[in-house]
Amino acid sequence: MTEFSLDQVPRKKFCLLPTPLSELPRLTTHLQGGNIYIKRDDLTGMGFGGNKNRKLEFLLADALEQEADTIITEGALQSNHCLQTAACASSLGLNCELVLSGERPKTITGNLLLDQILEVKIHRTKESKDRKKIMQKVAKELKEQGKKPYIIPTGGSNLIGILGYVNFMREIAEQAHQMNKDFDVLVHGSGSAGTQAGILIGKKIYYPRIDILGISAGEPKDEIKTEIRNLVRQFECHWNTKIALKGEEIVIHEKYFGKGYGIPSKEMVETVKLVAQLEGIFLDPVYNGKAMVGLIDLIKKNVIPKDANVLFLHSGGGPSLFASAEVFQREVK
Repeated sequence: MTEFSLDQVPRKKFCLLPTPLSELPRLTTHLQGGNIYIKRDDLTGMGFGGNKNRKLEFLLADALEQEADTIITEGALQSNHCLQTAACASSLGLNCELVLSGERPKTITGNLLLDQILEVKIHRTKESKDRKKIMQKVAKELKEQGKKPYIIPTGGSNLIGILGYVNFMREIAEQAHQMNKDFDVLVHGSGSAGTQAGILIGKKIYYPRIDILGISAGEPKDEIKTEIRNLVRQFECHWNTKIALKGEEIVIHEKYFGKGYGIPSKEMVETVKLVAQLEGIFLDPVYNGKAMVGLIDLIKKNVIPKDANVLFLHSGGGPSLFASAEVFQREVK
């Protein structure tokens, strides 16, 4: 066994780190329970910020090590991951091609508009299940043209990408020490498993006492748990180290995403408005809005104790609010 050293891994530092960690005093008072704090990973910098920028510091460093010239990745039509990948790739002089799934929108807005401003090449498909096949086809065509493509999976969730959130937990531990504050629980939106896998590994290395609660944005919790276990095993094998992650430490709640991934719910709309009106902070409608629905409900039900210091991860995605404008709009008199 060897001791894992994050500082030995190639990394391209383009994030604005550390991101702020601050109290949400008015939300705390409103809920009458839980001392709520927020970690502002919506302020990481590139492409309107967001959690994927942390992963991309390691993924794009690896791409450059492999002398890649074109980045290929996939996501839904309003994918924040795809926008961040395109923006970060542009900043490094790399070409970027996106495979996006979903129905053609009536109006180009949100992240899709920003993708077009970046003038990245977009390959569209109706079905998300077809994206990986299309990425492989695009990579093959680029190789035939003499290019060197580098494929990044959904959400940057692989052995390299998760290092961004291992580093995140090191940052949390340092900020907690500086603030002389112990956090009891971290709540975050969970999707492609990479963020939560990195957080759990980082917790074991840097901040073992904190509990991690994932709130699914639409995927079944058993599928997310399986992928987390796979990523942790890959990490252990690659770095010849032992994390000793217990099954009960992988906690995911799946009752807060409503009718499905990216589908607005009444509870999400009310919660996004509540946080904006109390704290002046906008949560996105896909991940963070629904994760905050979960946090509030878990405090009300005392699953999260009312005296707990609760840290909420704001993972970005703000531009997708504009793509969901109809559910937030009211008549202006």
